[in-house]
Amino acid sequence: MRERLLTLALGIGALILFYALIFPKPQNPAPAQGLPLSTDARPEGYRAIWRWLGTERIPRVSLRYRYGRLPGLLPQPTGNLLLVTLPQRVPMQATERGALRAWVARGNTLLIAAALNDEPLWAADTDDPVMIQDLQRLVGLKFLPSRAASLLRSLGTRRLDLRPLGTHPLLEGVKQITAPLTLPSRAWRAHLTYRQLPLQLAARSDDGLPALWLEHLGAGQVILCAAASPFSNAGMVFTGNARFLANIIAWSRGPGGAVVFDDAHEGLTAFYDARAFFADPRLHATLGWIVILWLIFVVGSQPLRAQPPLWQPLDETAYIEGSARYLAAVVEPGDAARRMIEDFLGELAGHSGDTGIDAWQRLDAEPGLSNAERAALRACYARARAGKRVSLTRLQNLLAQLRKALR
Repeated sequence: MRERLLTLALGIGALILFYALIFPKPQNPAPAQGLPLSTDARPEGYRAIWRWLGTERIPRVSLRYRYGRLPGLLPQPTGNLLLVTLPQRVPMQATERGALRAWVARGNTLLIAAALNDEPLWAADTDDPVMIQDLQRLVGLKFLPSRAASLLRSLGTRRLDLRPLGTHPLLEGVKQITAPLTLPSRAWRAHLTYRQLPLQLAARSDDGLPALWLEHLGAGQVILCAAASPFSNAGMVFTGNARFLANIIAWSRGPGGAVVFDDAHEGLTAFYDARAFFADPRLHATLGWIVILWLIFVVGSQPLRAQPPLWQPLDETAYIEGSARYLAAVVEPGDAARRMIEDFLGELAGHSGDTGIDAWQRLDAEPGLSNAERAALRACYARARAGKRVSLTRLQNLLAQLRKALR
């Protein structure tokens, strides 16, 4: 019983050590609240836009791959609209930024909804440390924290309103764009960089800071909204938000163009994602059952073997067989045949090794032997002395017959 308990303790210790040192740990478990996905019908999702596009018979695509796969997934190479939400649960790679900019420059539109002035519930536990750097590379703006805006955000307001600046086809019929607020968050102030000046479309109604920009990139354009929630299911209840999105689609989409939802970088991927794989509770449940069954097998049904004795008696049969195999490998068949016949003749002569005429004469004088058997033995002996090949099996059978006849 003590041996089984020790085996169980060592097995559990080995599993714990393996898990602690090698097995990856999920850093960001999937939140209980909604996510900005085309399949999510909760307030934070984009299911309302997805259904509206289906009603209007506008092509829609759920992107579940990296940005480099975009051209091969769309029916038309240009005239498409991609909705990207920041921060991302699966941050874009450095190679993806170049592929995304090249795709936009060919004649497509990128709509970015970035949580710079709002913080939805899903963004609170999303770790995207390069979000600001990605924005700076995609648009000609640099974002720094704004203390004044953060002070205004701490007053407890439940919505953030953006008012249009001037006239533009994107703002036709739009009096204001509303971002529903759930959590207080930092606010960011945009600063110009060395690139071309983006067009300011709207600003915050509380402090006048710009919050909506349009930048042309090659044959395409980038639209940046400094709030992530206006296009969510909760944001689409506001008339200005719905009108603004309809203007973007009508203005940017070409013939046969599609509206693409970036579901891949929000966790809904069709490629291998190690973090999502190891965070899947089904994996942990499967591994748990495997460990339990293994421990039951090892401790319960597996017999514990006693320590083998240090001394083991020699098997005589195996020793003889090994010696015979060695001799058969190093002794020539002719020499072996000659020695077998001489030993047989020595038995006839009454003393070992005597191959004189008395032995052969006694062999000829034996009445129980046939002339054919005598002739066969002489022929084998002659071939062996001449160094010719002799069948040891046939010779052994012949000698056995002769010994039997001489008894």
